[in-house]
Amino acid sequence: MSSQRDFSILDKIKFDYAPVGVKFSIDKPEGIDLLKGKYFLCELLRLAHEGRAFYTSELECGAQVLGYEEYPPVMYSGQLGPVFNMFKTPAANRRVYDYVPHLPYHSVKYVTHAPLDKMNFELDLLIFTCKPSQAEILLRASSYADGKMWHSRATTCLACAWNYVQPYMSGEMNYTITGLGFSMKAIRALPEGLIIISFPSNTIGSLLENLNGMELFPHWFDLGKEGFLAEREKREVELRLKLFGDPKKDGPDF
Repeated sequence: MSSQRDFSILDKIKFDYAPVGVKFSIDKPEGIDLLKGKYFLCELLRLAHEGRAFYTSELECGAQVLGYEEYPPVMYSGQLGPVFNMFKTPAANRRVYDYVPHLPYHSVKYVTHAPLDKMNFELDLLIFTCKPSQAEILLRASSYADGKMWHSRATTCLACAWNYVQPYMSGEMNYTITGLGFSMKAIRALPEGLIIISFPSNTIGSLLENLNGMELFPHWFDLGKEGFLAEREKREVELRLKLFGDPKKDGPDF
């Protein structure tokens, strides 16, 4: 693995689906097999979850998102949306092309996927496919040190763009839910109800640092409602005593 990062903290979360490193490049990847056949971009995560490391330069769907091809007029026209019941009118479908992110035409030649234990490249994205309880840990870690707000951006069509291009281009984490993207649902790329979280490379260092520095599985989650309320009241009393010298006082007198 070329990356000097220590990903061992991730083992403690016990993901059912291996975290996947993704690399965009114009040079042919070395030491990685070419994926034979044409797949939907959203299918590539599933193949990597199976333990495969591979690269591809062609796609059955999602080629425009990665800049392999330009959007054809039939897509730009918005005519397909009403046909597939994704949108009421062509105008509604047409609007998505003004804001759905995509890589510039021919700016990337290959996209590589690998589970972390088979990754021999410096990644551009680290993508997790996980249960909500595991996503909570990752999202909490993402804002643990800076309190930054979580944002989720997605669309019914071209949903893969938000897992790949949006975080890569913006430098910000994004998350979506399997089963909401139209094509992903149609081809059954992944089971429904999983959280896909994509971290761009510039956020991975702080993510790992925060995961190592925080309580992954807070004991507060195991107390139940009554136990949690009791502990909360106890801590509030302690803080009021520190702040105001009176455990019953809520604020200063004016």
